[in-house]
Amino acid sequence: MTAPVPLSEQQQHHEYFQPQPVAPPNAHFQPSGMDPKGMVALQPYIHTAVDHPSGYNAATPLHALQRGPTPVDCPTCGVREMTRTEPESGNTTHGWAALICCCFCLGCIPYMMSSLKDYNHYCGQCGAMLATWHNSGRVEVHQNVRR
Repeated sequence: MTAPVPLSEQQQHHEYFQPQPVAPPNAHFQPSGMDPKGMVALQPYIHTAVDHPSGYNAATPLHALQRGPTPVDCPTCGVREMTRTEPESGNTTHGWAALICCCFCLGCIPYMMSSLKDYNHYCGQCGAMLATWHNSGRVEVHQNVRR
């Protein structure tokens, strides 16, 4: 049976492991240094966004428009610009008006509510009508309609 070696003798015969600094668990970066295989030095990832001249880096496709204004690439003038929206009474508005008129004689109420209306999207640059967002969730894309 071997007697345990005192700590002072272990210190004389072995190199010490130097602990490396550890990033906190919520740090989201790729540390520079060597990868686990020791072959390639890792570089920190730096995202460089290319700014669009219009100031809007992303354009929404016309078929994905919603109720509010959004930047689009206009097929008529070719400019990326924020759309201009105008509410319009559509089938949903007329349906609610008919229902409320039959029940309460207050058929004018739906025409005053913007939440029941469809929205026409116009190009902010040339004014071309681009699409209509219907309250049912359907988007109708228009081809070269000027107003």
